[in-house]
Amino acid sequence: MIKEELKLYVDSELLKRIKLDDKLAFDILYNKYWSKLYISAYNLLRNKEIVEDCLHEIFIKLWINRHKNEIDNLNSYLYSATRFQVFKAIRDGKVRVDLFDEIVDIGLASNIEGLINEKEINKQLDKSIEALPPKCKEIFILSRKMNLSGKEIAQRLVISEKTVENQITIALKKIRPNMGEFMFWVCITLTDFFYR
Repeated sequence: MIKEELKLYVDSELLKRIKLDDKLAFDILYNKYWSKLYISAYNLLRNKEIVEDCLHEIFIKLWINRHKNEIDNLNSYLYSATRFQVFKAIRDGKVRVDLFDEIVDIGLASNIEGLINEKEINKQLDKSIEALPPKCKEIFILSRKMNLSGKEIAQRLVISEKTVENQITIALKKIRPNMGEFMFWVCITLTDFFYR
């Protein structure tokens, strides 16, 4: 079968051929989705190498698991896999992302993974911040809400930058169990409160 004929196949047909170890069908599928997924991931990560790593991981797994995968909607599957890889890259600290404004700009704030929204995140985060010890809370708020750097916070409170860093680390450790693992990483991603 020639490549031009394969290009006319719908995703389900390409997936069937991939299950039969058809590398040409896989190449066509890869070329069909690579650019769209790249743009989607790059809009969030803003790091070419990390985005490429994420997409390579997705397509490698797709090929390796080609005999096991039961995919009904390839488009949905690939975009979900991309979102997962993006959040994983952020969670693993591979990138530091200022996502909240970007997510609002591209209109995703109302539907992140269909589970949460900006108000719910902020409400849960504020509740967790309120439970922090007073000095830890003050430092965390200066970092998160006022977007001050560690140096600026240290100067303002007349403490060392190391103390600021330690207090933010303590805050993150205390917030994490209160919010659950998934919500914690979504908050890290959406509210940009990594230590600077």
